[in-house]
Amino acid sequence: MLANATILRWLGFDAERIPDDAEVELHFTHLPESWGVFVLLGLAGGLIYLTHQLYQRDRADSPGWVRLILASVRSLSFLLLIAILLGPAVSYNKVRTIRPVVTVLRDASDSMNETDVYDDPRSAVGVSQLTGQNVDVAKQTPVSRAALVNHIAQWDDGRFYREIEQQGRLRLIDFADRITDVPTTTKPADENGEETEAALGPEIPELTASGSGTDLARAISTSLSERLTSSVLVLTDGQHNAQSDLTTVAAQAKERQVPLLVVGLGDPERPTNLQVAEIYADPQVWKNDPFEIQATLRSQGLDASTVEVSLLEVTPPEDADQPLEEKVLEVKEVTLPEDGGQVRLSFTHRPEMEGLRSYTVKATPLENETNTEDNQPPAPVRVKVLDDHARVLILAGGPNWEYRALTRLFMREDNVNLSCWLQSLDNGRQQQGNTPLDQLPVTRDQLFEFDVVVMIDPDPREFSAAWIDLLKSFVGDHAGGLLYMPGPVFGGPFLTEPRLEEFNDLLPVTLGDIGSLEVSSLLTTFNRPWSLGIVTANVDQPIMRFYSDTEETLDRWKRLPGIFWSFPAASAKPAARVLIEHTDPGLRRNDVARPPLVTGSYGSGRTTYLGFDGTWRWRTPGLDAEFFKRFWVQTTRYLIEGRTLAGKRRGVVETSRYRYEIGDRIRITARLRQPNYEPLEEETIAGRLQVPGEESEELTFTLVPNSPGLYETTVTAAAQGLHTITIDLPTEGAEEVEIDTSFSVILPIRETQATWLNKAGLVELADASGGQYFELDQLDQLLQAIPNRIRRLETPSASIPIWDTLRVFLLLVGLLGIEWALRKRFKML
Repeated sequence: MLANATILRWLGFDAERIPDDAEVELHFTHLPESWGVFVLLGLAGGLIYLTHQLYQRDRADSPGWVRLILASVRSLSFLLLIAILLGPAVSYNKVRTIRPVVTVLRDASDSMNETDVYDDPRSAVGVSQLTGQNVDVAKQTPVSRAALVNHIAQWDDGRFYREIEQQGRLRLIDFADRITDVPTTTKPADENGEETEAALGPEIPELTASGSGTDLARAISTSLSERLTSSVLVLTDGQHNAQSDLTTVAAQAKERQVPLLVVGLGDPERPTNLQVAEIYADPQVWKNDPFEIQATLRSQGLDASTVEVSLLEVTPPEDADQPLEEKVLEVKEVTLPEDGGQVRLSFTHRPEMEGLRSYTVKATPLENETNTEDNQPPAPVRVKVLDDHARVLILAGGPNWEYRALTRLFMREDNVNLSCWLQSLDNGRQQQGNTPLDQLPVTRDQLFEFDVVVMIDPDPREFSAAWIDLLKSFVGDHAGGLLYMPGPVFGGPFLTEPRLEEFNDLLPVTLGDIGSLEVSSLLTTFNRPWSLGIVTANVDQPIMRFYSDTEETLDRWKRLPGIFWSFPAASAKPAARVLIEHTDPGLRRNDVARPPLVTGSYGSGRTTYLGFDGTWRWRTPGLDAEFFKRFWVQTTRYLIEGRTLAGKRRGVVETSRYRYEIGDRIRITARLRQPNYEPLEEETIAGRLQVPGEESEELTFTLVPNSPGLYETTVTAAAQGLHTITIDLPTEGAEEVEIDTSFSVILPIRETQATWLNKAGLVELADASGGQYFELDQLDQLLQAIPNRIRRLETPSASIPIWDTLRVFLLLVGLLGIEWALRKRFKML
C-alpha cells in the first residue's frame, strides 16, 4: 500500500481523491486476459527489438552509444504509450466496521427494592464478591437488588460496561411496567487531563426501582426490534407479572440468533416471613361514627396457621426521646393461607374525640421468621376526626318519594340535625326536622347556620335572585355543600326561570337547550329501568364507596335498581367528576352519555348534581336499607368535608381518590380564592408534597385556562405511605392560610405477591433463547459469552485513471524531446 502511494505521488496523481484509511490498488483497465497477455508482451518485445535494429543501421558514422541511447529513448516512449493505451488506473477499498448493539436490560420494578437474607449459599457468595464483603457480613447487612445492579456497574473499576462497549454499541434499557431507554455518557478524563483505562468506559446512571409491574417479555421484544442486536444481557429477579408471553420472545431471540444472557438477582429460597404490607384508612372520618382501618398481611414460606393481629392507636410521648405510645384497640386471630399469599382484613373503630389520630396494625412475630421488622408498617396512618354534628337543610317542592325517604333517614341519624322546608305544606302545619323552621332561611345568619343544603325538585316561585346570590355566597365563600335534584314537576321551570339563571353557575353540569330537551323528555316513556352506568375510574370516590374492595363495590352498584326518569343534562363541566352515566344509548348527545350523578365544586364549597329521582328504590337491597343509607350519609359528609379543611374559606385542594399504587399518575386540583374571596388569578401557585421520613417536594400548580381560580398539577406516586399536599395562601396581613389534603400510596399488588428470585424461570428463558444463566460471581464468564459479531465491510471504488496527469504528459514530451535533440546534434535527422 505504501509503494503504491509512492508511485502515485511520482506520477502527479492527486492523493486527496483517496480516503486516508483506504487500501489502494493499481491496475490496468484495458489489460488483455489469458493468451492476450503473451501477445501483448510479444508485440512490445518485437517493437523494442525492431527499434534497436533500425538504430544500429542508421548512420554508421555516428557514435554507437548515441544510437543505443536513441534506441532506448524510443523504446521507452513506445512502452509509455503502450502503458497509456492499457489504461493505468487506481482503485481503493473503503473499509467500514459495523459494530453490533449489545443491550443491557435492568429490572426497575418495585420488587427490586427487596432485600434478601440469602439462605442460598451460591447467591450469598455472589453478593459478597460483588460488594467486597465476606459472606457473613453480607447476610447481616443486606442490600437491595437495585443496589446490586448499581454495584455491577462499579465492579472491577467499571469493567463490566467497558468490555461490553468493546463488543459493540451499548444500549441500556430500564424496564418495569414501562420501557425506558437510558442515555449513557463517556466518563471524563482524570485530573491531569489523561484518559485512564476506566475513563474509556461509559458513565452509567444509577438504577431507581419504582415500577408497579414487570413486563420482561416486552423489554426483550423492544431489544430485538433493533436489527443489529447481537445479544441481550438481562439483570432481573425474574418475576414477570404482565400478560405478554416470555416463551414467544425467547423463540424469537433464538430464531434471530440473539442469546439472552441472564443474571439472577435475589435469593431463590422463598423467605419465611409475615409482613403487614399495607394499612389504609380514610383521611377524614367522623366522631362517634365507626370507620374501617384496612390492612394486608403477606405470608411467605409459612404453613397454614393463625396469627394475632392488633389494631393500635399511636400517640407521641411527652418525652421526644421515648418511643411512640401504643394503645391496643382490637385484636384479631387471622388464618394464614396454606401456600402463602395475601390476606386482607379490616378493623372497625369508633373515635370519640376530634383531632388528628394515628393508627397502625401489628402482627405478632412467629417462629423462624427471617424478618420481624416488617410485622408493622414503617409509618402509621393518620386520620383527621371531624365533628359529628351536621346541620342539613332540605328544600323540596313537594312530598315526593325521595323527600319522604330522605327525611325519614336523616331524622333517625344521631349525627344529623335536620331542618326541612316543604314548599307545598299547608299554612299552619309544622315543618319536619329535628329543628323545625318557621320560614325559608333568607338571610346570611339564617342560611349560614347549615352545613349542607339539599334541594329536591324545588318550586321556583318562592325563590328570588337575591336568594340565589345568598346561596352562591353560602357555597362559594362559606364553603357550604349543595345537592340539587331536579324532578319532573319543577326541574324545567326552575332552571329556565330568568331571575334564577345564576343558579346554573353552582351546578357541576351544563344543561344546553333545556326547553327542547324538556319537549323531547315529554315524548319519551319511562316504563323500564336502565341499569346504572358506573364510571369505574371513580368508584373509589367517597360517595360511591360501599366496601373496602373496589371490585365488590362496583358489583354492588351494578345490582342496585336502575333509572326510570332522569333530567336531560348535557354534560359535566370541566374538573367535575361523573360518577354515574345513563346507559340508554338514545340519550347520548355528541357521543357523550347523559350524566345523572356528578360532583364538582363552586368556590370553596362542594356541589353534587343528582339528575334522577329513584334513590328511594335502593332501600330494598341489603339490611335495613343499608345502601340507601350509605349513599346519602356519605354524600352529605362529602359535601360537609369541603368546609372542614383548613383555610376552607380560601380554597380546597383535592385528589380524585384517597388511595393510589406506586407508579400511578396523580392529578391534584385546587380551587383557590383571594383574601376578598374572588377567584385567584396568579398563573402559578407553589405547593409542597410531604411524605413521612423524607424531604418535602416543591410543587407548582398551574392555572387551568378559562377556569378562574382552578389550578392543577400532577405527581407520580413514588413512595409508600401517607402523602400530604399543602398550599400556603398569603393574606392581607403577614399571616398565611394553609390548605391541605392527604392520600395514601401503597405498594403495587402485582409486585408484592411473589418477591423471590425466579431462578428456574430465568434458566428456562435463557436456555430457550440459546443463551445462558449466570450467578453474580460469574460476571467474567458472562462477558466472555457475549458473541463477537463486529464485521468489516470493504466497499470497492470505481477505477480512477492515473495517466492523464501533467507529469505523464511531460514525461512523454521529454522522451520525444531528448530523441529529437540527440538526432539534431549528431546530424541524424
